[in-house]
Amino acid sequence: MPHNGLCYVGRPFRLEQGPPLAYVTYEKRGHVAIITLNRPERMNALGRELSAELRDAEAEFVADDDVWLGIYTGAGDRAFCAGRDLKEAAEEEAGATTSPSARSTGAISRFERVAADHGKPTIAAINGAAYGGGLEKALACDIRICSQNAHMALAEVKVGLCPPGGSFNLPRLVGLSNAMWLLLSGEPVRAEEALRIGLVTRVVPLPDLLDTAVQMAETIAGNAPLAVRATRKLAHLGLETPLDYGRRMGAMLIESVWSSEDAVEGARAFAEKRPPQWRLR
Repeated sequence: MPHNGLCYVGRPFRLEQGPPLAYVTYEKRGHVAIITLNRPERMNALGRELSAELRDAEAEFVADDDVWLGIYTGAGDRAFCAGRDLKEAAEEEAGATTSPSARSTGAISRFERVAADHGKPTIAAINGAAYGGGLEKALACDIRICSQNAHMALAEVKVGLCPPGGSFNLPRLVGLSNAMWLLLSGEPVRAEEALRIGLVTRVVPLPDLLDTAVQMAETIAGNAPLAVRATRKLAHLGLETPLDYGRRMGAMLIESVWSSEDAVEGARAFAEKRPPQWRLR
């Protein structure tokens, strides 16, 4: 893996000069990257340092051509991410020149922009609580699974705010009625109910959560990465644009995949009864 000074694989982030940082860890397993929010004593809340390290981890994930898929999870057994660190935010906002809503919206939109631009699929492995910005980060992932002890909420209305990303993403995932209850009440949803309404794909015992996410990631990573990224893009086009327009927009993308060297390799490997060797071209 190319090393750009931001991290050592499987270890906490470290700048080239200065003390080690440990709020986010980055581990690479084959073509899969695991990004872990590592602040369990504060339920992996999105404080200033954690958010900064998360940006570095995402930059490493995007830049590494040998990484085809990412998993987001949280350290410990209590929380995936409890959202914005409200205690830290209250201390900072006394002298702030921008509104908290502007800063929060910017952070969430940046995460979603990163997710959209790089094209690599992502899985959220939700261990325990996922609240506010934590759940919004999970909603920005392509696939969500959770542990049996998980509980999720967009509770911004309870503290006088509104969820910037969740308000747009949640109705697309669970339907308007289910989304409205969660958004307007701020009440949490437990794992089995999240599965029933389609908020998550699987519910597994906590000890099996990361292994299950890795197995799912490796299944996807075994497929042609160009085809996976194009299929992901087509699915989003189908959601975000009128059908006819989306089909026209997707035609060139489909053609580029079907005429790629990987498409030739896939057919040849199938005929020769051997694993394909994907080259991303």
